[in-house]
Amino acid sequence: MKSCRILSFFFLLSLLQFQLGAKETYLKKTPPQPRSGFDCLLTGIRESRKISPAREASDTVMVRRLYIDLCGRVPTGKETLDYLHTPQADKQARLVEKLLKSEEFAMFWAMRFGDELRIKSEFPINLWPNGTFAYTKVIYDFLRNNTPYHEFARSILLAQGSNFRNGYVNFFRAVPQKDTENIANAVTLFFAGKPLNKTDQKFADNIRQIFSELRFKSTREWKEEIVYLDNPLFDNRQAFYEILLDPQCSFFTETVVRRTWRWLFGNIPPEQEIVTYLAATFRMSNYDLRKLVRDICTSTAYRSGSIPADKNYTAAAAAGAVYPARRLDAEVLADSIAQITGSPYTYSSVIPEPFSYFHSRAAALTDGSVTDQFLILFGRPSRDSGLPEERKSVINADQRMFLFNSGGLHNKLNNLLRNRINREKDPLATLTMLFYSRRPTDAERNEFNTLSKKYGRHKVTASLAWVFMNSKEFLYQH
Repeated sequence: MKSCRILSFFFLLSLLQFQLGAKETYLKKTPPQPRSGFDCLLTGIRESRKISPAREASDTVMVRRLYIDLCGRVPTGKETLDYLHTPQADKQARLVEKLLKSEEFAMFWAMRFGDELRIKSEFPINLWPNGTFAYTKVIYDFLRNNTPYHEFARSILLAQGSNFRNGYVNFFRAVPQKDTENIANAVTLFFAGKPLNKTDQKFADNIRQIFSELRFKSTREWKEEIVYLDNPLFDNRQAFYEILLDPQCSFFTETVVRRTWRWLFGNIPPEQEIVTYLAATFRMSNYDLRKLVRDICTSTAYRSGSIPADKNYTAAAAAGAVYPARRLDAEVLADSIAQITGSPYTYSSVIPEPFSYFHSRAAALTDGSVTDQFLILFGRPSRDSGLPEERKSVINADQRMFLFNSGGLHNKLNNLLRNRINREKDPLATLTMLFYSRRPTDAERNEFNTLSKKYGRHKVTASLAWVFMNSKEFLYQH
């Protein structure tokens, strides 16, 4: 009963802290100041719509935000403290650059691309394990090497040969049925940002014609397939690729911008002026995806806090005047819990050909068919359609019950308490740094000391671990 009281009190304190009070914990005193031409554009959009900008996010919020968005996990305590103790005025830009060059960025964003490219070995995609590995590998290499995006697009569109030896070939296999309609739909969905039936009729007919000569044949290698052209003398796909590079073709670059913005800000679409500006600079940069991410992550939109200054939250988010708070994605949540507790998840493949175990981060799984109860419950996409709507990032009652009652999570938190927290001189500071990437507030410390005297420090500390894991401040990107 006492433990329930402790947990309830700290849960309420954490909720009030995040939603209502102590804004200085999460915000700086003023809105972020413009530093670039893109920032000036954002300022003009906000002023024209009479939208008040949010105050700038604090350093503790920013370091957590960047690690989650670019690496798919919360920062470690050391990474947070390194950032907080860095004296340079441009430390945020420096961290962005460091993370963009990391292997974790390539791994995590390969997962993002894998969702929309339907990288899955089982029904209805049926790439099989060798195909999913080969496909994920070429996407990882594209991100790790910062290959220009138009070259990445060309590698996909003109791919042919073995799907085991050329990972890009799997783009044409990752469809429910390998016919012209499904292939044309996959092309427009990924490169134009909309399904075939939502495009102009003439454009749709041209896409069908261009990709109508693709053919498939199996080999003696188990599950291998060859993609080839019925007419090998002329490849119409080259003409389509050249259309994409035409400056008059806006959908190619704008689709990249909208997708990147969604991965960094959630599902509230940006104003068209933002898309147009970033698409133009993306083209001028020779389709440098890393630069596009850098431009967004150092902008006033990204540096804004998640506590709005304007009542119209959706309009403010679309104009880059507030950072939209949203629940952590399933893989990010799983990897962060594993990192914090020191208890990694193990994933198993239900595919009998072959049955496998994966000792890796959730974000590093190359196959959408490899999953577990946690990832399914928290909305990992099935990768059946490639549509963004497949990913669910809204907290629900089943997730709440799991977080409160899961025996597996109980064991992970016990492992954290036993192996680290109970040995710490300041367990409150350690827990807030691990879960929230910040130091405890005065209010939190006062209540911790008061309750520790009444109930005992170990009992309060054990309750705190559950509170922090169930709190909005941990479960949400903000």
